[in-house]
Amino acid sequence: MEPPEDSADTGSRRWSEVILSAVYLGIWAFALLVFWCFTDGSDAMGFSLVFLWIVLPVATFVISLLIGKNDLWDRRKWWAALIFGLMYLLAEYATFGLANMIANSFSRLSAPEPGMLLVGGLISALGLGIGSLIGRGRLKGK
Repeated sequence: MEPPEDSADTGSRRWSEVILSAVYLGIWAFALLVFWCFTDGSDAMGFSLVFLWIVLPVATFVISLLIGKNDLWDRRKWWAALIFGLMYLLAEYATFGLANMIANSFSRLSAPEPGMLLVGGLISALGLGIGSLIGRGRLKGK
């Protein structure tokens, strides 16, 4: 049986949850802003490499790692893998998917790429798992 948490610790945990959520949403929104305001057709590959294959996956992994390490959201933390997977899918869909639909004058609507949900979810699950192990002291240095 675990000792009850005091209100200061609970408040600190809640702030950590809010801050990590805000940081991820800020990075996610920044990626969309960069795509729509600062890229054109010739920059699409660079944007994809930088944001969809480096920045968002690293942010997803690191924030998931911190969630797991600090046991934020308790047992509900594993839902983060689904949420991060969904956000990763939406990042691709709100950039390239929407741009393609606009280019085709919405004459052909496209569905989101389901593989992006899997990729984002797996990255998050890996971060959560490693973070949970670190939090329990299983991966600490000797």
